[in-house]
Amino acid sequence: MFRGEYITKKNAHEGSVPVVLGGQEPAYYIDKSNHDGEIVVIARSGASAGFVSYWNQPIFVTDGFGYENIEGLTLAKYLYYVLKNIEVDLNAMKRGAGVPHVSGEALGKIILPVPPLAEQERIVKILDRFDALCNDISTGLPAEIEARKRQYEYYRDKLLSFRT
Repeated sequence: MFRGEYITKKNAHEGSVPVVLGGQEPAYYIDKSNHDGEIVVIARSGASAGFVSYWNQPIFVTDGFGYENIEGLTLAKYLYYVLKNIEVDLNAMKRGAGVPHVSGEALGKIILPVPPLAEQERIVKILDRFDALCNDISTGLPAEIEARKRQYEYYRDKLLSFRT
């Protein structure tokens, strides 16, 4: 785990690299990154402190904590699913009245289960498939809902088109 680097929009140039600041979406985009590849980020402060996100592109982590995979020990996507599963607990770690924050010390005390890589890969494959079924607009539940809607409209039109 590492803590992001401090940066402001004023001392950066606009670009296409998302700045992960502490919310659920990138705060803005700049022209440089401080991480490339798979990473899990936990928002450090603000209303979304404790929010867990997964990235697989160049990003700039600023007000958050990054979890990288450890070669031969963990997969980043597995870490994402484990941390996302305890996101409510991470959110409950917030302290402070004005701008609540999650401390690196508190995060460092979390014990994460680390099964063998083959088991992590199996878990990730299952959860990725389930996520696609629930959220992918071209497959899964949204596509099924759209198909049922078209079916309903077809039969509705058939039933309501009276012959005179």
